[in-house]
This record gives sequence, structure tokens and C-alpha cells, in this order.
Amino acid sequence: MSDIIFPTLDLFLYDLRDALNLTEAEKQEKQAKFQAKLPADSKFFDPDLETKYLELLPKQKYYDFTTANDTLEGYYYPVRLNDTYGLQIDCSINNQTDPQTPDCFARLRAEIEWRLQGERATLGQTWMLSGWLPKTSSKSYEYIAKSCYHVFQTAANWSQDLQLLSPPESSKKQEKEITQGAKLFDKGANWSQDLHGKGSLFGGEVFELWRYQPLNQVNCHVIIMLFSDQESMEKAAELYTDWMGLFSYRNKILWAYSQSRLIKKTLVAYYKQVEANQRLISDENASSFRDQTIAAKLDDIQNYLGNYTLDLPKLNFQNQIIEINLFNYQTRLEIINQKCQKLGADNNLEFLETFSKEVKENYLLQVTKDYDIMEMALRLLETRLNAIRSQIELEKAERDRTFQTLVTVVGAGTAVTALMDFDAKQCDTLSTLIPPFKKSCDNPWINSVIVPVGLILIFGVIALCFKKILSGSRLG
Repeated sequence: MSDIIFPTLDLFLYDLRDALNLTEAEKQEKQAKFQAKLPADSKFFDPDLETKYLELLPKQKYYDFTTANDTLEGYYYPVRLNDTYGLQIDCSINNQTDPQTPDCFARLRAEIEWRLQGERATLGQTWMLSGWLPKTSSKSYEYIAKSCYHVFQTAANWSQDLQLLSPPESSKKQEKEITQGAKLFDKGANWSQDLHGKGSLFGGEVFELWRYQPLNQVNCHVIIMLFSDQESMEKAAELYTDWMGLFSYRNKILWAYSQSRLIKKTLVAYYKQVEANQRLISDENASSFRDQTIAAKLDDIQNYLGNYTLDLPKLNFQNQIIEINLFNYQTRLEIINQKCQKLGADNNLEFLETFSKEVKENYLLQVTKDYDIMEMALRLLETRLNAIRSQIELEKAERDRTFQTLVTVVGAGTAVTALMDFDAKQCDTLSTLIPPFKKSCDNPWINSVIVPVGLILIFGVIALCFKKILSGSRLG
């Protein structure tokens, strides 16, 4: 069933060109990776200068292509937007007269993905489906848009399978299979769940569909534009450069938010490692640890805290990226609205403004709260670490005092014992003081070991008590 004339599919994809922490070699690598998405014979030129918008094929602007049997046509349009590479790949049915079925979007997607040969966007991408309806069409815009969306989503896996084959239009058998599969509607394409907004443009209707999973970095953004005639679609084509900028800011916002989720996950992991080691040291059995074991645990804690401290500012940095690109998104959307008013009436793109509201109320707020919480957690970890270090120092000082006391007892006792008898006859001396002890002096074990040790302890304790008395009198 033919529902749409001149079906056109555009892919807007974005790669990071430059960043603060990139070396020159890494920067060249990113440029080469982006250039790999273009035909080998394209005259790519990227001068090292600061610019807001730069076309990277200056001599030709667009790189046109057609398929072997001329059924499909399209072009590449690479640009640079500040620190970001942007690429529009346009592909359409080479027929502006005969209505086509929505199934043709499977061929268009397959052609674009075959040309990319597995190269993927690093910051994100947006698909745009467009065309105009026959005057005899009795179906609603939404019905046709829904059919196009289901076919398009169903084509995703099929087009990836074709990347190792010849150009996709050469395989009629696979196209027939995807057409039949599309009629069943892919389970992954849920129109009611994915539809985020709709509006009007030059008398036609616009639909926005979106799936986003930040932690898994899944961002599937699709715009469908259906017009009443060719003139309206040609007017809409004048906005392509504006869509390039708008989608760039949108995808960078979502990329930055996804990065913030990964950074937070890493920070939480560091926090748990530090907390586990601190708990282990503070455990009631920690006193049985060797000093080397405690020192090793403290080193681990310090390493985790070092990584935590380095990663924490990255969370705030992503917040700033979101703020800057949100401002740019709102500015570009305002420009688009102004252009639409000049080109024609009956335009309503308010649904695109809901993204700004969602970023403010959800993403920016969440990242700000996460930063505050993780910063507070760092202070708590550092405070607890300082407390543990203080406790360890106190225990060490206590052990040192105990050792000093032992040295005092033994030293004082030995000195006094030595003064009592230079010939080491302490037992005879003791028997003079305690007559019943005289018989025991005949035992060499008692005479040589027990008596000297006993005297050392006795006089050592007496000396220790005398020392404490003196210390107490000084304090008093």
C-alpha cells in the first residue's frame, strides 16, 4: 500500500573532536575515526582554528552518491561545531512522483548503515524520516508515521546484517523478508511508549520518538516529518543546518548525563572500598593485625581516596557541559522558530521545548545533587580516616609507654642489684636479711637465676613507684 512520496532518511551523527585532556595524538586519532565515516576520495579539510560552524568539504560542501541501479540517491555533509564533529548522511528514493510504501525506509536505513561500515557515533545520533503524502491519501499523518517508525525500527538488525554484503538494494529477498517482518511490528518499536511529542511544521505534522537509558548509554532519537506537498518539504529542507546544531546540543547533553552516571557509579565503588577497609581496621579484632597489615590497608584507602578526589570534579564538569549545551539548545530552537515564522505559518514546535524543561528539572538537578552528596561523602571518609590514624597513633604511643615502663623496671632493678653485691652473691646477701633462705643458696639454679631475677623485679617496681611519686609531686 503506497502512502508516501519521496521518502527521505537523514542521519545526524556526532563525534568528539577535542577535549581538555586529549593529547595531539589522540586528537588526530579522533579526526581519523570521524573521517573514516566519509568516502575515501572526499576532500576533507579541518584547519586548526576556533570556529562555531565549519563545513569540512569546502570545495564541494556535499559529497553526492547514487546506488548502482539509481534507485537511491543521497549525500554526505560533514561539519565542525566548536569541539564536535557533525555528519549528516541523507538518503532518499530517487523518485519524486510515485508514492512508496513505508517499507522503503528499511532500504534507506540499510543503505546508510552499509555505507558507515560499522562506524558509530561517539556522542550520539538522531534519525529523521520525512516525505509528503499523496493528495488522494485518506490515512492520517499519525497512522502513516506509526507505520514508518515500526518499519524503521525493525530494519535496525537487518541493516546491520547487510554490512558485510554488497549494497543493500541488490538483495531483493532480504528486503521482502523485512517487509513481511515489519507488518508484524517489531516488539522493540513501541509507538505509545516511545512517542514524546508531536507538533506541526509548514502544514505537515512532526513526531518525536525517543528511548534513553543513561547508564547503558542507549539513546535512540527519531524525528518523523510528514508534509502535505512537495513545496512544504522543500521549505523544511532549509532548516537542515539548524537541525544539525540543535541535535548536536541535545546529544551532547544526553552524552554528558550518561557520563555523569558512570562517574557516580565509579565514585560509589571507591566509597565502598574505602569504607570496607576503614571498617576492617576499626574492627575489634584489628588489634591482632600486624603493623604491616594496617599500613597496607591505609595505603589502599589513600589510593582509593586519591582516585575519588580526582574523579569528583569530573562530575561537576559534566554538569557544566549540560548547562552550556542547554543554553545553546534553547538559543538554536528560538532561531528555528523565527525562521519557521518567516517561511510560513501553521508551525508548532513546542514539543521540542519540553526537552529543555526535562534537562533543568531532572538532569541538571540530579547531577548537582549527586556532586553535593559525593563531596560530603568524601569529607566524611577523610574525617573518619583522620580519626583512625589518631587512634592508631594513640595505641602505638600506649605500647611505647608500656615498653618504656618495662625498661624502667628491668634497668632500675638490675642497677640496684648490681650495687648490692659486685661478686654476684646476691643469695648470701638475701639470706642475711632472711635467715631461713640460707639453705636455698646451696642450689645453683636458685643462686644464679631466680634470686637475681627476683631482686631485679623487686627493686625495679620500687624504682617505678618512686618515679610515679616524683611525677605526681611535680604535677601537684
